[in-house]
Amino acid sequence: MASLDDKLHTALEHSLGQHLNEEIIRRGWDYYRSGQVLNVKQADEETLYGAVQGSDVYSVLLDSDHFRYSKCTCPFNDYCKHMAAVYFAYCHSLDGESAAKAAYDRIRGIDGKPQGSVTVSVPKFGGRHAQPSDDAPPEEWGLWMEAEYGETWRSCRHSLHALQPVLSALKGTTKHWNKSSQRLHWMSVILFVLDQAEQAIKTVDTFSRYYHEMSFLRMAEPWVEHYYTLALELEPSEVTGLERSWIDYLAGYAKNKAVKQEQQLFDWTYIYLAICERMSSNAEWYENELDAITKEEFRESAELVNLTFVHTAAAMLCFFGRDDEKALVHFGKTDFQRSQKVIYPCVAQRLEEGDWKVIGHWMSFLYDHIMKVKNARTIGPFMTLCRRADTDQPDEPRWTRYMVEMLPHSYSDLSDHWLAVKKYEEWADLQLLIGMKPDDLGIQNVREVAKAAPSVMIPLYHQSIEESINSRNRQGYRLAVKELKKLEKLYKADKHSDKWDRYIAGIVSKYQRLRAFQEELWKGKIVT
Repeated sequence: MASLDDKLHTALEHSLGQHLNEEIIRRGWDYYRSGQVLNVKQADEETLYGAVQGSDVYSVLLDSDHFRYSKCTCPFNDYCKHMAAVYFAYCHSLDGESAAKAAYDRIRGIDGKPQGSVTVSVPKFGGRHAQPSDDAPPEEWGLWMEAEYGETWRSCRHSLHALQPVLSALKGTTKHWNKSSQRLHWMSVILFVLDQAEQAIKTVDTFSRYYHEMSFLRMAEPWVEHYYTLALELEPSEVTGLERSWIDYLAGYAKNKAVKQEQQLFDWTYIYLAICERMSSNAEWYENELDAITKEEFRESAELVNLTFVHTAAAMLCFFGRDDEKALVHFGKTDFQRSQKVIYPCVAQRLEEGDWKVIGHWMSFLYDHIMKVKNARTIGPFMTLCRRADTDQPDEPRWTRYMVEMLPHSYSDLSDHWLAVKKYEEWADLQLLIGMKPDDLGIQNVREVAKAAPSVMIPLYHQSIEESINSRNRQGYRLAVKELKKLEKLYKADKHSDKWDRYIAGIVSKYQRLRAFQEELWKGKIVT
């Protein structure tokens, strides 16, 4: 039988040591020792086949050159003990049990002189390739990280714990760098680790994906937050030479992820824009990046390009450069359902600045798009902007018009707004329009309006009392009497006791044939 050459033998042992934990390696050794490997065969210079007797007979393939293609038919659905057992059996087939024992010790990291004709040395995890020099370009660092840790995602089937030591180790490689260079390197490390997490989530079955996404996002949250913190610390005016190359590399990395038409775990659009926002004050970088992003739309494989990202990014760059008209043109070419969350903060910033001409353009754009797809997710943020605009510019009627025209979806926001700005009459008219009863409006709200403007509450009680009486049951009559008592207080607070007398006389006369209602009026001492 031909032997795998030393280089490929080393690669296979290293891959087993990297992807299998100590317990799985030990169990694989036990399987080999107990004779559960039924056969092992070398298919070519790179590949081994084997069969292992477990609770069933499992078929194993080991690829020494591309270990990610290795597989086993067992239910474990990951690199498993059967793979280790097949490899130990293969070593035994070459040079006996001593060769298998030597391989077992090497994989576990135990020093010892190799036995037999197979001479290998297994490098430790993270030490296969020479680390780039401090002045190496970022692309070289990226290739090195991929070569050293590019398979870590395979250990992240159920959590991202395997990525934390990778993150720490990669950050540690530049702890002697100056602060600004170190910051850029750390940002690249975080992007690399996030990319590994995205590769890991792709292996999760559809049924479990939602729960794994939630778990992965929670664990990655501090990494993402650290990235944004580092981005905020960038000093555009001080970025020159090699540091400029790092900036371009980071922007390119995030852009290449965001531009893909595929489901993603992280929001690469925001990750990319975090750099753009800080660097937009650097005129040269800004012009180059705006030109580069707009060209993405016309690449040869445009059908595979996420055009919503392209136009969102171009719009935001225009926004950072205070070219709001072009920004709106680009936003108009996006899928509004996906880009709207980026638009709202833009409008909020312009509201802070108080440029009402520009604000008008943004609000009109939002209004036109939201009216096409009115729902709670789109209307809620827009209502917040309308309320802010109406508070800051109360003499402009269109802010109120926008809110009114989006009824009934805008009811809650509009009701709260009119209470906040003390437009009690408009608030009461809205409740009448929607058909709300006083008891449904919240005790504190009713008390506030009744105290400040009792007259506006009177029609609300009239409407509610009529509905209660028309229920034609004893419970409804009791509720009507309860509301009549509150209505009497409102009339007296408004100093219109005479109107109350005429109103109650009319009610008694109108419903005189409802004996049960008349009884409740008498019990409630509304009439005597």
